[in-house]
Amino acid sequence: MRPAFALTLLAALAGPALAQPRPKEPPRPSREAPPPPDAGAALLFPCRSATEVCYVGVVKDGKVAVLFTNDPKGEEISGKPLAVAGDGLDLARQEGRTVMLVGAYDPKAGLTRAEVVDVASPLVAFAIKAAVGNTDGGEEPAPPPPAPRRR
Repeated sequence: MRPAFALTLLAALAGPALAQPRPKEPPRPSREAPPPPDAGAALLFPCRSATEVCYVGVVKDGKVAVLFTNDPKGEEISGKPLAVAGDGLDLARQEGRTVMLVGAYDPKAGLTRAEVVDVASPLVAFAIKAAVGNTDGGEEPAPPPPAPRRR
């Protein structure tokens, strides 16, 4: 009988301890870690790389009205017509279009050693111009005609 009494006593003493709730474990980290606070800004940049300095603007009369640049001197050139010079660069074909350029900014000479990286399609150019405002200095462009109705 002695072993039975010991088992009964052990069960009586262990019962309340087993009935107590376990301490909560710290939450496990999710499989997908949240991005660092400024990762969104680092992922969104228009240049070909995060370290490249580029200029996005509208070509008007052979110059570029800068809409965006990540150049530290960008505030002084934003929205102003900027002279552009580069080896074999001819902006006449891009008149009225939105372009992305790389080069070196000089306060006296404008954008030198410039290269055209990309030219926006008409829809993208329209979206960019609408987002930053009219840069032509002229009147707002007429809205596109409504789509034809199907019969």
